[in-house]
Amino acid sequence: MNRLDLEKRLSKTKSKIDFQQDEYFTLLFDMINNKEDLITEKKGYTYYWERLKELQGDIIIHSVLHREQSLDISREMLERAFTPKLKSMLEDRMSDDDK
Repeated sequence: MNRLDLEKRLSKTKSKIDFQQDEYFTLLFDMINNKEDLITEKKGYTYYWERLKELQGDIIIHSVLHREQSLDISREMLERAFTPKLKSMLEDRMSDDDK
């Protein structure tokens, strides 16, 4: 996968994290402030606690994924930067050994 594709995936993952964190904090803030219209017959207090736990888990998963994607980009950049130099050094070393 090339760098551009990795950066697109990284951007999408970051957007998901931001969206989920916004929902998480909005919901948490509403629950803390005891918004009366939040708790209904269909969606009780337990529903919102479970939703917060679900969001928290998703945020953690996407954060780990974001970290791994960042590492992949860094790894690719390092390979591009050092591969030509390392090949050159190995070729020089091998030619010195042949002499």
